[in-house]
Amino acid sequence: MPEPEQPFDAVAAAKELDELLGEPGVGVGTTIGNDEYISSLEDELESLNAVLAKKELELQAEKRRADQAHAEIESASKRISGASAKELERKTRGILESFLPVIDDMDRAIVAARQHTDSADVVEGMELVKRSLLSRLGQFGVSHLPAKGTRFDPNRHDAIATVPVRDAAQDGVVIDVMREGYLIGDLTLRPAGVAVGKKS
Repeated sequence: MPEPEQPFDAVAAAKELDELLGEPGVGVGTTIGNDEYISSLEDELESLNAVLAKKELELQAEKRRADQAHAEIESASKRISGASAKELERKTRGILESFLPVIDDMDRAIVAARQHTDSADVVEGMELVKRSLLSRLGQFGVSHLPAKGTRFDPNRHDAIATVPVRDAAQDGVVIDVMREGYLIGDLTLRPAGVAVGKKS
């Protein structure tokens, strides 16, 4: 004969379910415990939000410091690069300028050789060498600075002497060139050594 059915016990069923799920028993009549649990979770959440906000501020401060360091490094790099470029330009100018006395010597030798009628071949050879040297220097931006007949310019000319002139139009004009001048690009590599007319 079958056993009589037991009435359904909801509290026991809830407890059994909690045990199966491995959680502490939360059943009927535990509203106060739930409120405390929720309150503790809210406290923890608030605490985590405060920590998160603090970390966000720290991160922003670190980002600002990193940006500042990056800007300082970039600025220093530009300064070093600029200083290196200027130093390279200075050395390049020095090297190119060191060839100019050789051209001066060739000019003097050509003038001396022209005074001998039997030196035409020598003059031609020296002029060829001079043109070749000027062509090579030209590859680095060096060019001859014509001075004779131009107005005296202290940025382009070095007044070595003055020459008395009667014509007012010749006053302040380059009458003679004692040392040729040269440019590098638009800048003066070496000023021309000149004699300048001065109205007497």
